[in-house]
Amino acid sequence: MSHQFARVSVIAAAVALLTGGSVAAAGPAHAINGQVRLFMATSTELFARSGISNFPLGPFIPFPVSISRVVDGSAQVVASGVGTATYRCNGTAINTYTALDQELTVPCG
Repeated sequence: MSHQFARVSVIAAAVALLTGGSVAAAGPAHAINGQVRLFMATSTELFARSGISNFPLGPFIPFPVSISRVVDGSAQVVASGVGTATYRCNGTAINTYTALDQELTVPCG
């Protein structure tokens, strides 16, 4: 087995382990190569990521992304950024959030 193949295998295994945590995901997982569209929730925050990944040889090219809370049927932006947006939960009320044309209903005030 060549050194390069072994290194790529180790990196791929690490990526698989990192994306397998205990989270609620509403969309496809982070792609190793190609378009990245991820919207997930943990017990303390919501996280959205958008862009193009050229792993392992190229950079991550970020796209604008925002997280919105749905209140009375209309979306209100609570976090935005380029490449990533993070909204820290400050309560346990069940709310609905949207990002990247996906929706999560989670305990996040």
